[in-house]
Amino acid sequence: MSEKLLKTREFVLQEKLLSFRDKVKVMTKDKEELGWFVGNIISIGQTFRLKDLKNNDLMTVHEKVISLRSTYKFFKGGETDDSKLIGSLKQKIVSITPNFWFEDPNENKMFTMKGNIFKLNYTIQKDGKDIAKIDKKLFKIKDTFGVRINPDVDDYTTMMILGIIIMLQHEHEERARRRR
Repeated sequence: MSEKLLKTREFVLQEKLLSFRDKVKVMTKDKEELGWFVGNIISIGQTFRLKDLKNNDLMTVHEKVISLRSTYKFFKGGETDDSKLIGSLKQKIVSITPNFWFEDPNENKMFTMKGNIFKLNYTIQKDGKDIAKIDKKLFKIKDTFGVRINPDVDDYTTMMILGIIIMLQHEHEERARRRR
């Protein structure tokens, strides 16, 4: 497992534009590659895996297909076994603006997202305090955005935050496809 991936708190996430599967590079702000999120080519319900440079699965995120709301389950490592469940990202069923939160396996809210999620300009909060900022305006390159995570956030939480960001990007793309 890449120590640099775990210890970094400022990231650049860049979506690969010409690919058969969803793939997002995870880099330092100096564009040093640390790992990537990769999605399945064909699946019922999208599955993404956070991989380090040695191709080790650090985290798996699986989209729940049959649900009233958008729901993504996060698992430690490469399996979707309930014993490895970290938590779930959920969207409020009825809301004027997109409203997401992340909860632990016992359904306790851990994080909320504030700001314009679908323009990828928002913060992630824990107990009402900002712990991460996502900003697409920092970068002029298409499908590239910056992430700043509070240095006090632990490595494990940093991985969860990266997963949350990728799933919100996926939601953004799905919403755009439905509008076409």
